Amino acid sequence: MKNLYITLLLIFIAPFFIFSQEIINLKQSLSITLDSINNQIIYQTKDSLHFLDIETLNIIKTKKVNTSNLSDYKIVKKSNSLLFMDKQGGSIFKLDSNDNLKKIDNSNINKFFIDNFNFIRKDTLFKHGGYGYWSQSNFLTYYDESTKQWEIYPSFKNSKVPRSADSHIGITWNNSYSFFGGLSLTENGYRIRNNYNKEVWSFNFISKKWILLGKFKEQNLYPHYTNFSNKSDLYVLDKTSQLYKIDFLNNTLTKYKRKPILYDFYEFNSIYYNDFVYYINTKGKVSKVSLKEITNEIEHISEFYFNKNKILTPLIILVIILLILYFGILIYRKNNKLHKLQLLTNGITYNNKFIELDSLAISILITVIKEEMAFSKVYDIVSKEHLSKIQNDRNRNEIIAHINFKVKELTNIKSDFLIVSKSSFDKRYKVLSINKSDYSKFI
Repeated sequence: MKNLYITLLLIFIAPFFIFSQEIINLKQSLSITLDSINNQIIYQTKDSLHFLDIETLNIIKTKKVNTSNLSDYKIVKKSNSLLFMDKQGGSIFKLDSNDNLKKIDNSNINKFFIDNFNFIRKDTLFKHGGYGYWSQSNFLTYYDESTKQWEIYPSFKNSKVPRSADSHIGITWNNSYSFFGGLSLTENGYRIRNNYNKEVWSFNFISKKWILLGKFKEQNLYPHYTNFSNKSDLYVLDKTSQLYKIDFLNNTLTKYKRKPILYDFYEFNSIYYNDFVYYINTKGKVSKVSLKEITNEIEHISEFYFNKNKILTPLIILVIILLILYFGILIYRKNNKLHKLQLLTNGITYNNKFIELDSLAISILITVIKEEMAFSKVYDIVSKEHLSKIQNDRNRNEIIAHINFKVKELTNIKSDFLIVSKSSFDKRYKVLSINKSDYSKFI
């Protein structure tokens, strides 16, 4: 009877030993891949593939791959095919019936794509950046299914080109691919491992143009610990277990309050799928946590990248507007002066025309333009001691008539410019003033 109980107990607990995850040595290079078609997480170790149920995370099956080190390859689920991409070169493999890796491409690219960023867009494999043979790549390449080779993805001939980079962080969203961080070459061409790239670039697949968005400001974003993406949002976990969300569409960086569970994330890649984040924990097992649980408390929202051009452009526009206004005012004043009578030391100008006047006429005009002038004062200006009063009166009238004649000739106005009238203060006296009813717009 006792043996029967032991047998039943073993039968009951056996599935838990068979289907639960084994603890993996974290010194190995590990990674996980999403198989959304079969609702599985593929857990890749040094020599095996573990297929986990996406809900329970229990192992459904394990496949041992006949290769010296499976960590040399990145597993990609493309359509319904499981591909093994050489992390350092361009070789692509599939599993044959004996679980051996079989090369399916015709490329001969070795150790040139080290630490590149690769992604799938519209069922096409892409690689960006990477280094090898003492050089770096700054272009996009794609795997051409017809030739079975890697080809350079075309870009607009006048497009800017990003600096070469490797070990960078990238994301595809809408019709764009964006990246930041990583390592880049120095200006003299020597590769220095601690020369961090702070530029944020984006490539648009419609216009086929590269755009320098700016430079990112948060120092902890790179080097990063792990990351995962959701549409246009890229989540980055730094080495202090601080989680950030980068929204490339709106250029925002959201910093979340630390959650204890984030300390359980290990540095290998993470995956977002159906509101859950799947990650390798510090025990070497695959775990999951809801995205809401680790992002429900926001600590701070700021700008992700800073673009000097975005500030310079409005300033340049403002300066241009101010210059236009300034020169507009100058032109207006100049045009306004052209349509006004301008009194000079030797005459009057109007609308680029000039009439010459003597000093007596100028002195009379200077006074009259400011205010009405006593008629007797005009007499004092023009009178001469050796002449009689009648002669001086005639000279006074003649100089006023001469001024009126010249102004009429200049403006084509028929009425007199200077008129004699009774003083508004004392009707017994006469004054000389400007005919403002006909000449107001000229003075």
